[in-house]
Parts: sequence; structure tokens; C-alpha cells
Amino acid sequence: MKRSIIATAVVTGLFMSGGAFAAGVEEGTLTITGMVSGTACKFLDTANTATIKLDDIPATILTPLAAGQDTGYGENEADKNLILECNSSDNVKIKVDGSAFDYNSVIENTGTGPTEVGFKLFHKNVLITKDGQDEFKLSDLEQLGLSTEGNTQYGLRLSARYAKAIGAAGAPVGTGEVKANVKLIVVQE
Repeated sequence: MKRSIIATAVVTGLFMSGGAFAAGVEEGTLTITGMVSGTACKFLDTANTATIKLDDIPATILTPLAAGQDTGYGENEADKNLILECNSSDNVKIKVDGSAFDYNSVIENTGTGPTEVGFKLFHKNVLITKDGQDEFKLSDLEQLGLSTEGNTQYGLRLSARYAKAIGAAGAPVGTGEVKANVKLIVVQE
């Protein structure tokens, strides 16, 4: 019995030691470096909120739409500009925080009304998308003047339309309050 235990230990040791003499190593190291810097464009603290009040709309207007389609009309503008302050003349990208969207790129209803209805957000009839890939020329924004630091201030006036969030074309939608809060992010590269 002692011989079989010793033999097993010797054979196991031979198999295990074969890898010990192999060339190379099993691990490598990768170093990643970068820098996070402030953006050259930001929302002004005192003008970073606005409200859009849409008129009431009959549910029958939304029924024929397919999921992801907006009404195409009936939009209203925000009650005031959101003010951007930029120290560069580079164009900006406006992004909407992705958690506000459903999979049809419709801003979801967080109100007590129908989940089939949401909103699409626009600037001068250009859709502001979830991925924020649409670039806005600063020349398209209303130039408001200079800040005390010498940065240029621009007014961003947004508008919204009702949109069908879910359901096939022809599927009815419910009625009730529809609302949403969205977080906007400005990027200037």
C-alpha cells in the first residue's frame, strides 16, 4: 500500500512539473491612461430648467400611429430657453439621458396616464435622439451675449410632440395624464 501512494505521488509530480519548464508566462499587463476634463460648454446654473406644456390631444389621433411615430404636429415650445455657456465656437451635441427612453426612442410617460403614449423632443424641428449623435451648430442657437467670464451664452429652445410608445398601428391608446422629466447633457468636443 505504501508503494502505491509513493508511486502516485511521483507520477503526479512528473505530470505537474512538465508545465513548470514551459517558455513564456501566463499573465500580461495592460496600462490604460487618459484624462477627464471639463467641457467647453455647459448649462447655466440659473437657467437649466424649462417646462413644455402640450395641449390636450384626443386618443384617436394616436391610435393609427405605429410604435415610435410622433403626431407630426401639435408641438409646443418650452416656456423659456435653456442657456448654454460656451468658451469655444465648436458645435455641440445635446444628449438625453437614455433611461428616459423606451426601445422605440420615445421618451416614456412617468405620469398616471397611458403607457402607450410618450414624447419626442426637438430643437428647430430636428429630433434630439437617445444616442445624441445629432450635432447642433452654435449658429443655429440664439446668441444671447457674453457672460462675466467672457464666454458666449446661447439659448436652446426645445419643443415636444406626443408620440406612440408601444402598440401596433390601429391599437387604441388609453387616456390620462402624460408627463416626463428628462436629463439633458451637452457635449462639445
